[in-house]
Amino acid sequence: MGQTTDQIASNIDQTRERLKSNLEELETRVKSAADWRSQFRKRPGAMVVAALVGGALLSTRVGRRPTSRQDYDAPPDL
Repeated sequence: MGQTTDQIASNIDQTRERLKSNLEELETRVKSAADWRSQFRKRPGAMVVAALVGGALLSTRVGRRPTSRQDYDAPPDL
């Protein structure tokens, strides 16, 4: 036999509560994963290595800047 409207409403309420609980847990996990301070506390060595690698990559992308006017006027190497 079919369910009564009260049973259906009860099932909907239970499902809604489970979804709410799951979303709250997901929100907590995402905030923790995105929090660099939390990540640093968990893995300080990995964070230091990541910062060094990031700095090295950034320095190669920026490249050398001319330090004098003579460097600006030098003809290009062909």
